[in-house]
Amino acid sequence: MISLKKNPITKSEFIKNVFTLLSGASVAQIITLIAIPILTRIYTPEDFGYIAIYLSVANIVAAISTGRYELAIMLPKKRQEALAIFKGTFKITLIVSLISLAIIVTLKSFDHRLSSFIEPAYFYFLPLSIFIVGLGNVFFQWYTREKKFKLQAKLKIAKSGANSGVNIFLGLLFNFKSLGLFFGHIIGQGVQQILFGIKFYKEEKNSLKEISSDLVKKQLSINKNFPYFSAPMAFLNAISKDILIFVFKLFFTTSLVGQYSNAIKVISYPLDLINQAFMTVFYQKITETNKKLRLYLISYFGNFIIAIITMIPIVFWGEELFVFVLGKDWKIAGAIARYLVPLTITSFAMRSVSNIFALTRRNGTLLVWQIIYLGIVLTTILITKAENFEVMLLYFSFIGSFLYIVLAIIGYGIIKKTYENVN
Repeated sequence: MISLKKNPITKSEFIKNVFTLLSGASVAQIITLIAIPILTRIYTPEDFGYIAIYLSVANIVAAISTGRYELAIMLPKKRQEALAIFKGTFKITLIVSLISLAIIVTLKSFDHRLSSFIEPAYFYFLPLSIFIVGLGNVFFQWYTREKKFKLQAKLKIAKSGANSGVNIFLGLLFNFKSLGLFFGHIIGQGVQQILFGIKFYKEEKNSLKEISSDLVKKQLSINKNFPYFSAPMAFLNAISKDILIFVFKLFFTTSLVGQYSNAIKVISYPLDLINQAFMTVFYQKITETNKKLRLYLISYFGNFIIAIITMIPIVFWGEELFVFVLGKDWKIAGAIARYLVPLTITSFAMRSVSNIFALTRRNGTLLVWQIIYLGIVLTTILITKAENFEVMLLYFSFIGSFLYIVLAIIGYGIIKKTYENVN
């Protein structure tokens, strides 16, 4: 009788939390999408290229700056132990950021070619961005543990609003070029983390004083699997996600990087909204259903069809749509979006059900696939880069698409083998 009463409440709370987070993410992304057509008429493709390169470097390092210990914050039953992990993770993030500053100063002294890769005006801000992004990941996990979903939603909106507002303001009034985009990013991220930090300090300053160094070391030791296994996965994921940004910069032009970065934003944001909501619901549902294989197939092919329908306008009218929405300088972005349609469809469908590897404790399989994926696409790029970028993109897209289909088949095999007696 008790379980019957608890179940609806639990489900109701779960759905409420999902919609709270989704609403914040939706409003934040809508603000960004509304701002893009304005920004593409203020800033050039080259301006967007410089900031895309900067953010890619910062995000790759930030992905491992915490040692992925922030994922362990959710695990302890005792609040003190979770705070110990928070404290330890904060120190690790700070140390990694300071080390990156030392490396940057050293490299800058010996190799001036770095200035041609990353805009010199904000080269030394990389450690700050690494720290801000890493700290944001830690705060997000802490307030997920605390079930402060409204706070997370509000601060996502504040971050997006500050970012877009500063970008437009600096671009229109001061003609800051890529620096306008850069300061918008720094201020947007900074506002979010400062507000998180103020709230955290007010609530936890006394509790943090009670956390001993021994407890911090003990909790980091207990959860050492995160830097050993999860951190490499996050690092490879970050590289795979932004590999074309570095390729376009190294072998083509910064302007092409900007075209690519906005092409990805426009085609990914609508699908990302669906994906964020679906992944959460899918993971909850598949843990409790006895029809896991059936749910996996329905979910995968359902999302596959959704992605196909969403991408139809891009396939037929990509260049025209981008010129109409973003402006006359963005026709190439429409072509890039069209070439990436196969990869966009298959990666979206697979991401929506990728939690199956966590459920079956087969993250090692996912790591192996990620290494193979990165190796194959890099080889493809090196072989085809001598051609024009359209040829390279087509090979990249179709081969990447094939590898995501292989991953879907692997997921099917794992779930069938693990739950064949249940299904």
